[in-house]
Amino acid sequence: MILVIGEALIDLIENRYQAGGFNAVVGGANANVALALARRGTPHQFLGRISNDRFGKIIRERLASNQVSLEHSINTDELTTLAVVSIDSAGVPSYSFYVNGTADWGWTPAELPTDVELENMHATAIQFGCLTMAMQPSSSVIEAWARSHFEQNSVTISHDINMRPALGFEAAAERIRVERLNSISHLIKASDEDINWLYGLDEGSSVDEIVRDWIGDSQRVVMVTRGAEGTSIYRADRRIDVASRKINVVDTVGAGDTFCANLLGQLSDVDALGSDPFDRFANLSDEAFAEFARVASVSASITCERAGCEPPTLEDLSATLRSL
Repeated sequence: MILVIGEALIDLIENRYQAGGFNAVVGGANANVALALARRGTPHQFLGRISNDRFGKIIRERLASNQVSLEHSINTDELTTLAVVSIDSAGVPSYSFYVNGTADWGWTPAELPTDVELENMHATAIQFGCLTMAMQPSSSVIEAWARSHFEQNSVTISHDINMRPALGFEAAAERIRVERLNSISHLIKASDEDINWLYGLDEGSSVDEIVRDWIGDSQRVVMVTRGAEGTSIYRADRRIDVASRKINVVDTVGAGDTFCANLLGQLSDVDALGSDPFDRFANLSDEAFAEFARVASVSASITCERAGCEPPTLEDLSATLRSL
């Protein structure tokens, strides 16, 4: 079972055809990952702090209606986080946020599952990242909890970097935070845009050099998504490139989240998540990881062909794969 922890918020998406009009849509990177896992049929739990306000009720209704497992999510009276989303002519979203004092960032240690509770859930992986790991106090609380499980070698820890520069973070400070979280993660996903923003194009380091520093001498696996250019898989001293499927993009909302979910789902299918994560990864071939990345990329491309975050079901994905 994959435990996804993090934000579930409301995206207020600008209506391209009605000036000043916005549509309220359930979003949040981690909620999107849980949604994509549910549609894929992968055992999971979504651990979020969800408001009791009207937006929070909309979030719960959306997730529950898609069979997202919410048994371990937290009810709170803090307000729902809002993200205002504008989509450009290429379908790429830009964001501005209303985050002060909202529900997603108020984590306390007592709200997180204990070792016994994780064992009872049969948890094999923890997926985290994006805003929840950038905002305080949630970032420090969840980091300490995840670090303890990394040190215990008890579950696979997966980190989706998923930067949000629109919140005004400083790249230098975020780089330190991201590298610290990477050091307690077994699997890392980043876009080339994430890395370029974090490290700057004028600092003389290539993406390859940066990622190899993240890996060090470990069996850590890093996936770098490059949009239409495909995905690069990094393991030790190796880079494996996987081409992307050519599509007509409607928008890219939730594409990276869908990639993460379908990557984790495939790893779960072959029992590659759980205790002793680096050993499990070491037993997988480059060809296996390349196929996992290919399928995850196809799943993300299907989401890009749809408006908003609408990940494919396993049946949708299988049908598309058969057509290629």
